Amino acid sequence: MVSVGRSIGSIALAIVVVLSIATIYTSIPARSAITYVVLVDLAHGESAKGLDVFAKTLYDAEIYVLLSSERDLAKLDPISRNLISGYLIGSLDKMATPDGRTVTLTSLLTDLLIIPQPTTEFTEAEIQAIKSYLGTRGKAIWLAGDSDYPPGETTISIINKILEALGSNLALDYISIEDPVSNAGAPYRVVAMIKPSEKLSFLGFGAERILMHGPGAIAYRDLATGSWRAIKPGDVPSGIEVIAWSTPNGRVVENTAPPRGLLGQAYSAGDTGSYPMVATQILTRLNNSIVILSSETPLGGYQPMITAEYYGVMLDGPRFVRNMVLWATGYMGELKYVVSTEKRLRDIEANLSMAQSTIRDLSSRINDLSNRISQVGSALNDQVSRISNTISGIDRRISDLNSSIGNLDSRLSGASNLVYIALGLAVVGIAAGIASLLRRS
Repeated sequence: MVSVGRSIGSIALAIVVVLSIATIYTSIPARSAITYVVLVDLAHGESAKGLDVFAKTLYDAEIYVLLSSERDLAKLDPISRNLISGYLIGSLDKMATPDGRTVTLTSLLTDLLIIPQPTTEFTEAEIQAIKSYLGTRGKAIWLAGDSDYPPGETTISIINKILEALGSNLALDYISIEDPVSNAGAPYRVVAMIKPSEKLSFLGFGAERILMHGPGAIAYRDLATGSWRAIKPGDVPSGIEVIAWSTPNGRVVENTAPPRGLLGQAYSAGDTGSYPMVATQILTRLNNSIVILSSETPLGGYQPMITAEYYGVMLDGPRFVRNMVLWATGYMGELKYVVSTEKRLRDIEANLSMAQSTIRDLSSRINDLSNRISQVGSALNDQVSRISNTISGIDRRISDLNSSIGNLDSRLSGASNLVYIALGLAVVGIAAGIASLLRRS
């Protein structure tokens, strides 16, 4: 009986442990230490491919996925199930935990909502839920699109509707981009370059190249007029930041041409150049929240952006996706140190620039002083030359004077002799006169 009792106790304990584990997994965990919260929407036909890498890359995040029903739990492989923080059931306007508790994007404390290449429409209520979340939390949304390769145009249309509802000027054009040079073994497997502006340069920390498998291109849409505009290097509309570009070898292709497809609104088939792959905009009307738009998806899709190697080509997908999430959520993590380091480097560069400017100024002033000294030296040389000539003239005049004095001395010497002779003759004459007088007397 004791043995049976112990067996029953052990079984009961095992059941309690199993139920406890199930409860921990199937419900949102108690949040004693909240980091940053990311919700991945998988309730609109999206793929979960790369979710495991995504969760590993964001090891310090709370990651939840939204499924349309319990049946969609099969989308999650065992590794992904163990890595994420939990899952929700329903739609963006009616989310529930597996144990039936209702949550919203705001009550979940969502910092970033990712919609990775959807294939089914969002209801108006869901779009309003997104707007309410952004307006309340002032956080971020990442919308990931596709090219016009079937069924990409459906995804483009869905994403563009959400962007328009949010008041964003970003839009996906109905085209495909290929790159015959920068690719992973085929032109449609585009390898894009991370080239943000100086303002967002930290997003390129440890990341230079990412996979964009069958991407489209991002354009600017004027919501007031409905007109579209191409975004090009050196011609990026105000308020838009482009983070990733194709190389200058990019080429516009129409994979789904009329009558079944839609033509590009900002770009035309056959165009070549650099095309925007990832861009962002601040939604000032929604509490300065951030919208990120990519023409391919960070996870899901045929082969996601988070890929680290594809067909032997080494890529920076995990690092780049992490950078984007850290920035969008405001958590920043290690990027804080990158930003501070870049700031110090910019300060050093600014100081060096000032020093170089000062050196150039001093060099210019030294050159001016050298020129002035040269001019003064030349003037002094002229004056010395003139003085030398004057001295030479004086020397000549002194020499002439000496000659004149010599001549005068000669002449004076001759005159003296004559005087002496005259005096002698006079004395003789006087003596003769005296003698004559003496004789007469």
